Amino acid sequence: MGETSDSVFDIHQADARNLKYELEKWFESTETVVDAIITSPPYADMQDYGDQEGQIGEQLYEDFLEDLRTIFKQCYDVASDESTLWIVTDTFRRNNRIVRPPFDIADELENLEKRRLCPDEDCNGRLQRDRGTGMLHCDICNEEVNPLDESWQLKDHLIWNKQRTRPWRKKGQLRNIYEHISMYAKTNDYKYNADSIRIQDTDEFGRWWVNYPERYHPKGKLPENIWGFPIPKQGEWGPKLNYHPSPFPEPLVERIIKLATDPGDIVLDPFAGVGSTLAVAERLDRRPIGFELNEDFIEHYHKHVLPAIEEQETEQQTEQQTLFGEEGSHNLKYLIWALRIHKYAFRLQRELVSNEEIDIQRKDISSMLAVTDPETIGIDTKPQTQLHYLGTDKVRELNDIFGQAAENLISANRGSGDYYEVDFELNAHPVEDWFEETAPQVLDLSSINPLYVYPDGIHHWYQTELTFDLWRSMVENGEWKRYQSTHWVPLVSNLGIQVENPQQEVDEMDGKQTVLGNFDETN
Repeated sequence: MGETSDSVFDIHQADARNLKYELEKWFESTETVVDAIITSPPYADMQDYGDQEGQIGEQLYEDFLEDLRTIFKQCYDVASDESTLWIVTDTFRRNNRIVRPPFDIADELENLEKRRLCPDEDCNGRLQRDRGTGMLHCDICNEEVNPLDESWQLKDHLIWNKQRTRPWRKKGQLRNIYEHISMYAKTNDYKYNADSIRIQDTDEFGRWWVNYPERYHPKGKLPENIWGFPIPKQGEWGPKLNYHPSPFPEPLVERIIKLATDPGDIVLDPFAGVGSTLAVAERLDRRPIGFELNEDFIEHYHKHVLPAIEEQETEQQTEQQTLFGEEGSHNLKYLIWALRIHKYAFRLQRELVSNEEIDIQRKDISSMLAVTDPETIGIDTKPQTQLHYLGTDKVRELNDIFGQAAENLISANRGSGDYYEVDFELNAHPVEDWFEETAPQVLDLSSINPLYVYPDGIHHWYQTELTFDLWRSMVENGEWKRYQSTHWVPLVSNLGIQVENPQQEVDEMDGKQTVLGNFDETN
């Protein structure tokens, strides 16, 4: 890209239709200088964006679409191969008909060169679009043209639930609380940092997440394709005077920027408005460039929007540390992996006892021990866990069926909920040999204190914390029986977690409702 002045990374009073010309003032070459484009064009004649003569939107709808095509063609030319284009738009009504900018714009952007005629010079045919494939076909010679080779490609379409809107409606139209977010890519090598936007607040998980931790990624839950972000209130970023009618909410912009870019990347908004996209990009250590015709909006950006969003950064960092600690994502990873490991241990115990190939009963197993290398939790490799089943001398036979029993638990279908992604080392030992002979040989006993006891098949809440020596003493003097139940062997683990189970609360409530429903008032 070459050296350029940092003053380009700002909001500029300029017409987006002159985008490449404006960038050429700052860059030796404008090819591939932009890493992402995030914007919301004027919605034709839906909004009043100030008295700017000749602005986009104050024109016929077809001219509006043509202007957008030329602008986003320039965006395509200046975008890197890894770049994406994000456009926020809405539908509107005219003459009792729904006008569809999100999809009309898509038709324009997927044919940037505006190919209409057959490329064969000897043919006078017109190209017809196959809406299923995006290909263009000549209606005479059937010549085929792929406009996507030199156009934006629509990759995803999201719904933004604004959660606030005007209180009125019209006949045949309910209150509109959503807009459309269209994501385009220049090539199939586009940047898409999905892990950077994972939701780590377990309150937003399904109520069954504790029971089925294998269904949840240790880095968090991916957002769905309906995004709920309330629009900013009037005056949220300064006085209402000259305030933009359609500002982006900061969290929405943050999600897109994190998903589409890395720190240091250039983010372009050709319709910057009051600059919420630029301010969030600045806060996230990206380099923003924006164009805006309205001088009042530009002043509002510098005086109110940018300072307000920069001030929020410290508050958000404090909140994250409060929710998750200084290493929030690591804590969630620890929690998900621990739940997976403990659940697996209990499910494998049930599978072993029910195996018809050998005569092992519940009473033959007295303890399970799960020892996980903490260095393998919180990184992108599978945790390493030793799983030891202890009991009578008959448990030696378990070593012959571990492979089959473990395979019975694992399904290749990730959606089945039986995909734990932990590297388990499975072993079975007579308890009489374990504490004095086997354990000192296979474990570093100094590194596994404290240990945590999970009885009754409950994998998410340890009941007792103890040392290895105390565990041995309780087994030797018979106190260990307090943790044994009819169906479940107690699990001992070096991972300690206590997590409330939302599904348990639902089940308990359902049980109460069942009792009440069966109550006979005649008795």
